[in-house]
Amino acid sequence: MVKKKFLALTMAAVTAMSLFAGCTKGKDDPKKNDDDKFYIYSWNTEAGQRIKKLYTEKYGAEEAKKLEFVATGKSETYQPAIDKFWNQKDNEKYPDMIALEADYIKKYTDSDKLLPVEDLGIKEDDCKDMYDYTVTVGKDKDGKLKALSWQSCPGCMVYRTDLAQEYLGVSKPEEVQPFFKDWDTIKTTAQTIADKSDKKCRLFQGYSELQRPYQNGRKAAWVKDKKINIDPVMEKYMEDSKEFCDKGFCSAKEDDQQFKDAWNAKMGTNEIFAYTSCTWFNQFTLAGNIKGKGKEDTTGKWGMIDGPQEFSWGGTWLAATKDCSNKEIAGKVLKLLTEKDSMKLVYTGEDTGDEKTSWGGDFPNNKAAVEELAAQDNSENAVTKIMGGQDPIKFFKEKAEKITVPEMCGEDLDANKFFNDHLTAYITGKESKDDAIAGFKKDLKGKFNYIED
Repeated sequence: MVKKKFLALTMAAVTAMSLFAGCTKGKDDPKKNDDDKFYIYSWNTEAGQRIKKLYTEKYGAEEAKKLEFVATGKSETYQPAIDKFWNQKDNEKYPDMIALEADYIKKYTDSDKLLPVEDLGIKEDDCKDMYDYTVTVGKDKDGKLKALSWQSCPGCMVYRTDLAQEYLGVSKPEEVQPFFKDWDTIKTTAQTIADKSDKKCRLFQGYSELQRPYQNGRKAAWVKDKKINIDPVMEKYMEDSKEFCDKGFCSAKEDDQQFKDAWNAKMGTNEIFAYTSCTWFNQFTLAGNIKGKGKEDTTGKWGMIDGPQEFSWGGTWLAATKDCSNKEIAGKVLKLLTEKDSMKLVYTGEDTGDEKTSWGGDFPNNKAAVEELAAQDNSENAVTKIMGGQDPIKFFKEKAEKITVPEMCGEDLDANKFFNDHLTAYITGKESKDDAIAGFKKDLKGKFNYIED
């Protein structure tokens, strides 16, 4: 009994000391964090690789050891993985900072779970060299900036220059762009390619190539004031997708849609003329699929064009959580994303001793950095070689300035998914257009029961 009483008193004393120690951390460090680590969560290792590199360069390896990067795996399970922490503020692994994708960023920025960057010592003027649309995406519904991105992801279309010469009689980007200036012209171009190739080559592999340009062309938010909005552009997207498939300009098969195995396998073959692309797509998807077993290496036989409209595709934003353990570190991390020299490093991806960084090439979210990078010789850049000498940093520099984004909402991820599900049903003849739209509304209302229409 004496021993138990002594242990109880000892544990009480330790608890009291721990509480006192916690109080001494100050109001800026509210959560319990026994290991003094600053936890940054993402769905993959990309954010961790980049932030570790930038932070080490600026503050040194010892300081960088305070950063703990957690990759939860799979984008689909990422939100539940971080959402479970909101009621666990004393958990030592509570997220201090989280990575966010454009498809669901408003769910978090419009909540009370994130800190405005001004609370971390960052003024909006510090972000003046960031591309405007990336700043817009990082703001909440009241205009407070809460999330910053190190990259801009302008979209484009990529095409085979040799096939363009064969079927269109031209090959240079400035010559091919008029064939893709708008969707009606693209239909004519697709028919020309089909006719001249005896249908051995089609414009796109799957109708999913239309998704990003069309969805970025919206104006109205999917949900506003508890009402569902279907922008007229999205009805045009439905009609054109079905027409493209019905006429054989692309495939309606599931395996032929973006990132499926069959889609990857056909990339770089003479069967497909063009793809919807963007900065990271060129670096990773295209570069990884245009050569390999049974494929002719088509490096140097690609070109980039604007396509029918400006759009962005992807990107990662970082935001500090309301109860992050160290606002100073949070401010340092986010401030890096506003600085020219750090953002140049995002593009060059220099080696760091024993740790080789192969991730270089992100298009930086910094106009001053891009200006300097565009002025240098980029002929040895891997994407430049794929594009037959066309410099991606110069190409995307002008495009990034022009990007605008639709009005966004917290329901974006589910709305886009449900719409595409019913688009597929419409294209494949399982639903009429009216039934597809009705089914989309039903699914969205079922997910968010506060929606009135």
